[in-house]
Amino acid sequence: MKRSLLQSIGIIIISGALGIAVNAFRAEGIPLMERWQEKVLNEQLTGGLPAVSLKQVKEVYKRGDALLVDARDPEFFEQGHIPGAVSLPVRDFDSVFPRLEEQLRAAPRVITYCDGASCEMSVELTEKLLFAGVDWVEIFTGGMQQWQGAGQPIEEGR
Repeated sequence: MKRSLLQSIGIIIISGALGIAVNAFRAEGIPLMERWQEKVLNEQLTGGLPAVSLKQVKEVYKRGDALLVDARDPEFFEQGHIPGAVSLPVRDFDSVFPRLEEQLRAAPRVITYCDGASCEMSVELTEKLLFAGVDWVEIFTGGMQQWQGAGQPIEEGR
């Protein structure tokens, strides 16, 4: 009985270690530890709307898998924005959205951003886009502050 119990425990430990090892080497592996503090902060900043991290934005930026949308006023966009991003100032949504609507609807993924965590324009823009029927819209809460702070490229002008 004691020997069977020890063998069972050994099998469980080996199975667990093997599972963790396989998970670590898979491209779509399940994260073993969550960044709960970051998740809670994003949840508070976005009011429950989907948010993405700097790491995720850098990945989609490299692959070109998303349309990045700057929610700031045009003057700030022209001073510097994430390369390839389009300007859709939340204050001018009704006049600018019709010109970008086709591009927004065709994008497989839309990520809005503004200045940073203290800026709520990207949250407001995301709500407007979702209400207008644009699918899969997420918010990069770190915005330009986090993008620039991480040494990522900036584009000036329109």
